[in-house]
Amino acid sequence: MYFLIFPIIFNFFLSYLGFYFIEIASDYLHDQALFLINSVMGTIVLKGGVISKVISIALWIFSKILFLFLFFMFSGYITIIILSPIFTFLSEKIAAIKNGYSFSFNLSQFFKDILRACFIAIRNIFIQFILMFLFFLLGFVPLIGWGISILGNIIVASYFYGFSFIDFSNERNKLSIKESVNFIRKKYGIAIGIGSAFYCCLLIPLVGSFLASLLSILSLTAATISVEEMNISTIDLQSS
Repeated sequence: MYFLIFPIIFNFFLSYLGFYFIEIASDYLHDQALFLINSVMGTIVLKGGVISKVISIALWIFSKILFLFLFFMFSGYITIIILSPIFTFLSEKIAAIKNGYSFSFNLSQFFKDILRACFIAIRNIFIQFILMFLFFLLGFVPLIGWGISILGNIIVASYFYGFSFIDFSNERNKLSIKESVNFIRKKYGIAIGIGSAFYCCLLIPLVGSFLASLLSILSLTAATISVEEMNISTIDLQSS
């Protein structure tokens, strides 16, 4: 249970720095956007009055929402990257307990696992961002587009979060990144299931990121046990 202390401490600093950054960045974007509009439309039109206040308030709200969205999108991956040493160690220990062998710590392999976890997280960020942008464009289609966009974003985010947790076990089982990708594609339901709880916690206002940081330990545990209960050697890991 002492492993839960690390996510709590980390998330406290992440939340503080994250919201501090949101405040600074959104105010900067707001000021720059107002300056640009003033330079294009002329200060006489916007100086004082209702128009100026409406534009200023709209820009302020937009900038806050934009950076809050980015924070919630990337905070999960920041958690995975920063806590990857703990996740790597914990995944090894859980597998040892599950399979009944003694846990032996290998420093060289430990650092290799951390680098791979960081690479996987960054890879998933880029792919998820592209897919989320496509769903965002689809959201401009009335009714059907809205539903597909919301559901698609939830599924994609859940899949890639689950992917990151499962890959800790795949690395331990000596799967290459390509083999890990193919394995998780074949077991996408497990990835979505593991990642969905973590992602949904991130969406809860105020306490969501704290709950997600705690749930990350449980998600890693579920991912490790799920992989250990499969016989990876019997699964075709070649590209289909």
